[in-house]
Amino acid sequence: MRVHAPPPGYAPDGSGGPSAGDVAVRPWGSGFFVAPNWVLTCAHVALRGEGGAVADGGREVGLTFDGRTVRGRVEWAEPRENPGSGLWPAPDLALIRLLDPAPHACVWLTERTSKVFTRKEVAFFGCMEVDGEVEDVSGRCTIRGELGRDGKLRLGNEDEIPSGASGGPVVDLARGEVIGVLKARRGGQDGGLAISVLQLRGLPLPQLPARAESDDLFQRVVHGHDRHHADRHRLADTNRTTWTDAHNLLGATAGRALSPGMRTELLGLLAELPPPVSTSSLLAAVDELRGQPCENLPLAPRSWRDGLGLLYDLRRGQSELETILRYCVRVATAERPYEAAHGAERRLWNWAAAVAARERDLSRGFRNDLGREWLSRVNARRMDPGPSGVRVAAGPDDPPPGEAAPASSVLLEIDRRGWERDSYDWRIAIVDAAGDVRPVAEGADGTRLGELPQRLSAPLAEAFRRCDEPDRPAVLQVAVVRALLELPVETWRTRPDGPSLGELRPVVVRPADPDYDPDEVGEDAALRRARWKRVQAGPMEPVVLDCDQGTPVPVPVDAELRFRGLYSVPILCRASEAEDGPAALRRVTGAGYGVVLWRRERAGRDRVCSDFHRGVERTVADAGQADRLPEAVRRLRADLARREPEAYISQDLILLFDDPTRPLPGTDQPLETP
Repeated sequence: MRVHAPPPGYAPDGSGGPSAGDVAVRPWGSGFFVAPNWVLTCAHVALRGEGGAVADGGREVGLTFDGRTVRGRVEWAEPRENPGSGLWPAPDLALIRLLDPAPHACVWLTERTSKVFTRKEVAFFGCMEVDGEVEDVSGRCTIRGELGRDGKLRLGNEDEIPSGASGGPVVDLARGEVIGVLKARRGGQDGGLAISVLQLRGLPLPQLPARAESDDLFQRVVHGHDRHHADRHRLADTNRTTWTDAHNLLGATAGRALSPGMRTELLGLLAELPPPVSTSSLLAAVDELRGQPCENLPLAPRSWRDGLGLLYDLRRGQSELETILRYCVRVATAERPYEAAHGAERRLWNWAAAVAARERDLSRGFRNDLGREWLSRVNARRMDPGPSGVRVAAGPDDPPPGEAAPASSVLLEIDRRGWERDSYDWRIAIVDAAGDVRPVAEGADGTRLGELPQRLSAPLAEAFRRCDEPDRPAVLQVAVVRALLELPVETWRTRPDGPSLGELRPVVVRPADPDYDPDEVGEDAALRRARWKRVQAGPMEPVVLDCDQGTPVPVPVDAELRFRGLYSVPILCRASEAEDGPAALRRVTGAGYGVVLWRRERAGRDRVCSDFHRGVERTVADAGQADRLPEAVRRLRADLARREPEAYISQDLILLFDDPTRPLPGTDQPLETP
C-alpha cells in the first residue's frame, strides 16, 4: 500500500488511477489494510506535505494498491503535528478510511497483550523510489528491544530500511502476525524504529457513552479485522491461502490450547458482541480467571480479543483451555454498553460447549460445571435485565440501591526537584477500592511546570481508561506540595480538542506535605479522623471563614477552629489574595479539616463574594455527604463549560479532599526510575 497525495484525476489510459509519472504516485510512505476499508500507517506519513494537520472532517490522501488508486480520509492521527524538528513523537500512528471501497485482503494483527515482540527474525514491507519508479520492497531484521515505554521497538541493521517504507508492517515470521509499524530508519546508524501495534489501544474513547459499534473507532476497526478473518476462514476460496492457513503451516499455536482455526473462529465470535462496559470490568474478569493480577501492561486491554490475549501462555494443556472456555461464558453473559446482535451470545456459548464436548482431555465434571455457570449467569441476568436486557443481577456483596460501591481513583503526584529551578518529577498510579496502589507511569527526568499538561496527557488518559466505569468517571487526586495546591489541573485536557479534566471527572487536591503524621495517635489524630467520618456521614454545614458579606475578616484562631462542629466544611473566599493565605489554609487543615473549598484569585477579576458564598454553600448543603461533593463540583465545572450563569461560582474553585485514613503512598520516599 502506497500513501501519497490525493489523485488529481484519472489516468490517460482510463484505468482509474494516475499514470506512472504522475506526482500522485510518488509515495509519502507505506501502509497496510488492518480491516475492510481501513489502512494503518504512521501519522508522519498520513500528514505529510502542506496542510498536514488533521482538520474537521479529516484530510484526504491517495492510496495505491493492487494496481488501483483510491481516495482515503485520515480519521485519526496521533500526534496531529510534530511539535519539534526531529522524529515525530510516539505513537506516530494514523488510521485512514477508504472513501472508495474496493476488495482487498487484510493483515493479521497480534492479539497478544504483553511481550508482543520476538527475538527471532521479523520481516518488513513497504515501497521506495528507484530511478523514478516506485517499487515494492521487503527485508528482514531482528528486534533488538524497546526504546522507552511508549511502544517504540529498536530494529537491527541486517537489511537496509529504505526511505518510503515508513508506515509499512513489521511481521513476526514465527507466529504469522503483524506486531509493529515501521517508523524510521536511523540515518548514519544501524537499524531503525517501529511502533508496536498495541499502541492502537490509545485511540480516544468516545466522549459520549457508546450506543453502537460505530461510536468507538478502536472497536470498529478491531471487530472488522476479526470478522474479516473469520469470514475468510469459514468461506475460504480453495485457490486463496488465508492467514489461518498460514498459521497452520507455521505451527503458530503449537502446544497451545487453541488451534489456528479455533482461534480465528473464537475471535470472530467475540467480534460479534459489544465491547466490555469498561477496562476495569474486563481486567477484573481476566484477573479472576488467571488467579493473579495482570501487571506491567504498557497499555491495558480494551476489547474481548485483548482479554483473550492475556490468557495465552498462562497455563499449558487442559487448564489453559478450561480458562479460555470459562472466559467465553463470562463474555457471553457480560454486561453490555448496548444490546448484542440477535443470537450472538448463544453462538458463542454453543461454540464453547461444542469444544468442551469434543475435547477428550476435559473431564465430565468440568463440562457440567461450565454448563451450570452458563445457566446461572443467564438466569441471574433475567432477574435484573437492565435497560438493554443484558445487565447481570446484583450479587450479595454489591451495595444496596442508592449507595455507590467503593471505586478506584487516579493519583497524580507532582514533586518539585529541590536542586533544579522550575523542574518537577511526577508519577501516576491507580488506587483501588482497598487502597492498594498500582503504578501506571512515572517521569523522574525533570519537567517544567508549563510542560506538565502536555507531558501528562497520554499517561493520564491511560490511567483513566483503566478505572473509569460507565457513567462513573474515576476521581483524580492531585497530590502536590502546598505551594502548588492552586495548580489548575482541572483545566488540563488529555486531548487538544477535548473537554477539560474538570468537566469530565471529579478533580480534588491533597497536600503532599501534610502538616500531620499519617501514623500519629492522640487527640489531634482522633479529631482529624472524627471530622472525616462525620462529614462522610453527613449532613455537612458550610462555613465561610474569611469574608463577611464582602468584607475580609480574619480566619478564626486555632482554638475556635478546633471547637467548631465535626460536620463543618470550611470555605475560604479570600485565601488567594490574603497576605497570609497559605498560612490560613495550613491553620484550617491543621485543625483537623480534611475537606476545604476555596478559589484561586485572578488578577483584575471583579470579585462578587455574595454569589460565591451562596453558590458554594448551596453546593455543599445539596451534596449532603462529603463523598458526593467531588461529583457536585464536577457538575458545576461542566455547567460552566456550557456557560450556565449559575455555575460561574465554580470558576477557579478548588476542593481539598484529604482522607486521613488513606495516607498518600510513599510520601517519605523519593521517586525512583523503574
